[in-house]
Amino acid sequence: MSSHSFKFIDLPTSAEQLGITRNELLLWVEEGRIKPFHGKGQQSIFRASDVQRLAQEVAGAIKTAEAAAERALGAEAGEGQTPDGQTPPMEARRTKRRDAIKLMGTRLSMDSRWAEMSDKDIATWLDALEPVQFERIHKVTEIAIERLQRVQTMMADFEKKTRHES
Repeated sequence: MSSHSFKFIDLPTSAEQLGITRNELLLWVEEGRIKPFHGKGQQSIFRASDVQRLAQEVAGAIKTAEAAAERALGAEAGEGQTPDGQTPPMEARRTKRRDAIKLMGTRLSMDSRWAEMSDKDIATWLDALEPVQFERIHKVTEIAIERLQRVQTMMADFEKKTRHES
C-alpha cells in the first residue's frame, strides 16, 4: 500500500486501499471497525496505520469472497466465457484501482466544459488535425457519446426508482 508516505489519508483513498466503496467504509465506521482520526462522513480522515491494520485483518475474508464470486461468475457465464468481455479478476482489480465517484465527478466536470467550445474553436482545431487522426478521433467521440447517453438513461431510471420509493 502507498500509505507508508502519509500519516493520514482521506476517505476515498482509504476505501480504495481497502478495496471497498466509500459507503462500505462509512458502514465500517458505524460498526466501529475503524475510527476516523478527524472529520465525519465523507470528510473523514483516517490514520494510514489504522487503514493498513484493517486491510490486513480483512485481506483473507476479501480473498475468500472474491474467489467465491469468481467461481459463481464462472459457473453463471459458463466455462471459458466472461460476462461483458471482462474476466472477474480484471473487474476486481479495476474496481479496487479506480474510485468510480472520483472518476465520474472528474469526467463530468471536464465534459461540462464542452459548452465553452464554439463552432469556430472546433473548426480551427479540425483544420490543424492530420487526416490520419480522423478515424481515431471519430471512434473516441462515438464512445464518449454512447457513454454519456448511458449516463442519461441510468440517471432517468434512478430518478424514477427514487420517486417510486418516496
